[in-house]
Amino acid sequence: MTSTAPTTELDPASSGEQPYRHGMPWTEEDFAGIMQASREGCGLEEIAVRIGRSVHALRPQLRRLLPADERHLAADLVLPRLRQLERDGDYDWLAAMAQPTRSPWELRFEAEAARDEWGIGALSDDELVALASTVAGAAAQLPAALRRAIAGAVHGRGLEHVVRRCALRAVDEAVDALLDRDGAPWSYDDRSPF
Repeated sequence: MTSTAPTTELDPASSGEQPYRHGMPWTEEDFAGIMQASREGCGLEEIAVRIGRSVHALRPQLRRLLPADERHLAADLVLPRLRQLERDGDYDWLAAMAQPTRSPWELRFEAEAARDEWGIGALSDDELVALASTVAGAAAQLPAALRRAIAGAVHGRGLEHVVRRCALRAVDEAVDALLDRDGAPWSYDDRSPF
């Protein structure tokens, strides 16, 4: 004996029937019906029945009603978010639908551009050279990701020789300062620092 899942009276698709608008293009009236049912506090099944669609077909369409930057929300958060947006009464769901959804590639490109705008990439050449030459002696103590980011920016701008020259000058100045005793330089023959 096989058991079947209980059917839901509200969803014709659960009884094997196709909803009356199955396969038809989605219209503005469909979306207006979704928003009206949402305002009235209807659940997914009831909304689907009202507009003649299956719950399965309804779920992705609900996302289209959200602002483009919120379409990533988990499925169970979409309807509550629509209700929250609609609560003020001035939510323009038609304008939200007109917003194009950005692809993952576009989002990644924007994130990388923002990182360059605010991170190491935003430094001027002089600032990058100063940073790279300053941390050159401590590179082993830097987190690997930071070291790679600085090196990538230096290589990308072709500043390797400038960084090397500045780092060597800084080391020479540090050694000179270390070996300078009251203005008198150390000599190799000095055995005592006092």
